[in-house]
Amino acid sequence: MKYCFKIPAIICLLSLLPVQCKDDDASIFRAYVEGKITYPDPKFLEEPIHLVKDKRVIAETQAKESGSFVLAGPYDKGSYKLQLKSFKIKSFSTGTKGCKISTDSLSIDIPDGETYIIFNNIILK
Repeated sequence: MKYCFKIPAIICLLSLLPVQCKDDDASIFRAYVEGKITYPDPKFLEEPIHLVKDKRVIAETQAKESGSFVLAGPYDKGSYKLQLKSFKIKSFSTGTKGCKISTDSLSIDIPDGETYIIFNNIILK
């Protein structure tokens, strides 16, 4: 009977032991994207803006009333994209080479290795 109370107590104590966090690793990077979006419909401000890598959202934000936005998320390698939910992109300007509008016009594809991008202006349809 004594042992019935000791086992839960031991399990409880073990769960209180500090969990060790992974050390910061210099090989882990962040993708950082900022810019301004010119939008014709105020409903755009209600829609999320995503950074997506391998069909997984790595960052989410909403544009400010001015159209400006900032996103940052984990990045290791490969291309990723700036994605809108339902508003299509007409054009954009940036100093980063290799970015292009996707075939569905809902995102901008960002090439492998680009981790800091500033979009001077993204114009929506």
